[in-house]
Amino acid sequence: MFQTKSFLLGVNYWPSRSGVQMWRKFDAAEIDREFARIRELGMDTVRVFPLWDDFQPIYELPGCSDISRTIGMRHDWNMTPDRNPEMVDTALLEKFDLVVELAGKHNLKLIVALLTAWMSGTLFNPGWKGGRNLFSDSFMLKYQMLYCRAFARRYAGRPEILAWEYGNEQNCADHCESPETAWVWMHALAAELRLHDPDTPVGSGMHGLHHIPSSRHPWGIADSADALDLLTTHPYPPFTPGCFLESPTSLRANLHATAESRYVSDLGQRPVLCEETGTLGNSNLSESLSAAFLRMRLYSLFANGIAGCLWWCSSDFQCAGELPYRDVQMENDGLGLTRTDGRAKPVALEMSRFRAVVEQFGGRMPELRREAAILASDLQDDWPGIFNCYVLCVQAGIAPRIVRPGYEDLSLYKLLLAPSWRGSMPISVPAWRAVIDAVNAGSTLYVSGEGVSLIQMDRVFGISDMEKVKMKNTHELVRFDGGFECAISAEYRNRFNEFVSEPAAWYSDGTPAMLKHRCGAGKTCFLSMPLEKSFSVTPFVNEDSPAWKIYAELRDISGLKPAADLPDPQCERYWNENAPGNGWLTLINHRREAVEGDLESDSEIRRAGVAAGEAELEGCRVRIPPLQAAILEIELSSDFTETSRKDGSPARTAARSVGKTNSGR
Repeated sequence: MFQTKSFLLGVNYWPSRSGVQMWRKFDAAEIDREFARIRELGMDTVRVFPLWDDFQPIYELPGCSDISRTIGMRHDWNMTPDRNPEMVDTALLEKFDLVVELAGKHNLKLIVALLTAWMSGTLFNPGWKGGRNLFSDSFMLKYQMLYCRAFARRYAGRPEILAWEYGNEQNCADHCESPETAWVWMHALAAELRLHDPDTPVGSGMHGLHHIPSSRHPWGIADSADALDLLTTHPYPPFTPGCFLESPTSLRANLHATAESRYVSDLGQRPVLCEETGTLGNSNLSESLSAAFLRMRLYSLFANGIAGCLWWCSSDFQCAGELPYRDVQMENDGLGLTRTDGRAKPVALEMSRFRAVVEQFGGRMPELRREAAILASDLQDDWPGIFNCYVLCVQAGIAPRIVRPGYEDLSLYKLLLAPSWRGSMPISVPAWRAVIDAVNAGSTLYVSGEGVSLIQMDRVFGISDMEKVKMKNTHELVRFDGGFECAISAEYRNRFNEFVSEPAAWYSDGTPAMLKHRCGAGKTCFLSMPLEKSFSVTPFVNEDSPAWKIYAELRDISGLKPAADLPDPQCERYWNENAPGNGWLTLINHRREAVEGDLESDSEIRRAGVAAGEAELEGCRVRIPPLQAAILEIELSSDFTETSRKDGSPARTAARSVGKTNSGR
């Protein structure tokens, strides 16, 4: 199992002067200098890429009638499997020896992406691949396993190796015909690595895993977790549906890293590393804004228990005249933490500053208490709906977990969220019954749907007569009980004809759009419009829409109000409790202007101070500058006054907050 005592900070590494030609133009002195600079900037982890075609240069000598006769190496036909069973170039391994030694010299850990073929928009297939499939051809599988064996045997137990990986985004390197093919390939290579190096974890290196694998998307989260010790995310908002609809520094785009990492970790039940993140160049985001982008991402990942964060990439490149950099402008547009002369950019200084934050908290924050669950259907793979549900949760001050009904005890969660379920197969019947059981036991359930079919609608939602109808217009303005309106798009909706539940939202024609009901010991809320799915294709909606207020009400009726909060829908807020009545409140301001307000709590705030980041604090009045983040240390009174909410459930009355003045640092 992958375990680290501290949040990892690091980079993806190619040398500045040679880039992907690193192994052919090997310069140990340059690597030494750049590793020293990486460590000097406060980082501890470097992801390196043995280019597969360089390390395993197999050459098939053709025989009569185009039948392969024997196997040699490109540069030495006499180097056959009899002399070198793994067909890995020992001269290249000696160069890798030096990289490992230099990592040790500078106290750096290496994540090794072994079979690197896909890199920087270019596919560097090994020359001997031909028309063979990377994942299903037995010849390919044999020599990939032998390649892994060569590395695992040579470096078994080396403390400099933090983890092995299959390669860089191997799921982008070739077509995989089925989830079963992917499963067999992952298990075969992972087993070979563990056989020869049992103590080094095996990681993924993949991009964009799916909750429910299929022939179209064969790389599944659970299948990967079954084979691996560490899962990874590469959260670039432009490359992931529904994540880049505003600026890269906006709440939604920046939350992509945290939300996808939690999505993979929660569903895979494995540690997750945010292994690649970056702004894709100065044309997308200037140097100063790139620093803000990383700063907000680091604080969010740290508060949410992610294993670490690696930037793409270590340095700007000096090889613009060579492929792949010659053709890909983005690769020359300032992707690095440092410039070509080694000078640190503002984004590198953010890494350095965050090292001090990590050390201040002993490497990790206490686990967030997650008492709300976003339900991931066992029949529908709906990342956009789940992601936008996650964003609305954060806007409302909810820290959710993503769970599969039927696989966990849902009664452990006070609030269950089913975002934008649709059609006749939204979830299996056994999983839905598990949801109903949790509601009967006292959980609050929210379902938004688009012409959705669910059994027991009369008992669960109090609806005895309803029908699925086509929308006259795909765009509808829904008015909610709290006095606000939300524009939602859909093809279908459910019309409620007879119900005993309480209307809480209305269509423009005056008919109910959302109903509230009691079911057993719990409460339910059914919105007959796919709010989250609609938001996944609507630019700037999280900045313009008050929809987060729906989630805030769900939070309150479920009893999930945070212990301490600074309510603002453009601020991430996380309460990491250290001990009863004591904890840290992380605040991340995604606005281009300062956020200022009074800390709120149902308990008396006895003491508040700025532990890290940039904030001004006077008493309980907080000011967070634009695109800044801070961690406040807060001590609360343990005395609560019980009163009654409007719905009859107990609540705590807020006492007067007091505190001492602190300045941000």
